[in-house]
Amino acid sequence: MSNFFDSDIVKQTIEELDELQAQIISEMFFLSSFSKEKKKDHLRLLRDFLEKQKLFIFRISLSDDEDAVDMMESILESAKFLGYGEINSVEKFFEKLNETIQKLEKTIDD
Repeated sequence: MSNFFDSDIVKQTIEELDELQAQIISEMFFLSSFSKEKKKDHLRLLRDFLEKQKLFIFRISLSDDEDAVDMMESILESAKFLGYGEINSVEKFFEKLNETIQKLEKTIDD
C-alpha cells in the first residue's frame, strides 16, 4: 500500500464507507417489502453514502500517489462498465448517480 492509503483518516473513511455499503446491500434484499417511509430512509442512506464517496474521491484526486491515481482510473472505468460510457470525470459520475437517486425518489412519491 502507498502512503496515501496508510493515512489514518483515509483508513477511517474506507472503513466507514464499507460499513455504509454493507448496510445498503443488506437492505436491498428487502426493498420491495419496505414501507414508503423506509424506502425514503434507504434513499437518504444512499445519498449519505454518495456524499461520503464523493469527498473521499475528491481527496484521492488531489493526491499524486501512484496507488491513488490508479484507483481514480479504476473508478472511471467502473463507471463505464456500469453503463455511464459518456462519463469522463468523477464529477460527472456523481452527477449521474444523483440523478438516478432523484428518479427513484419520484417513483416512491408516485
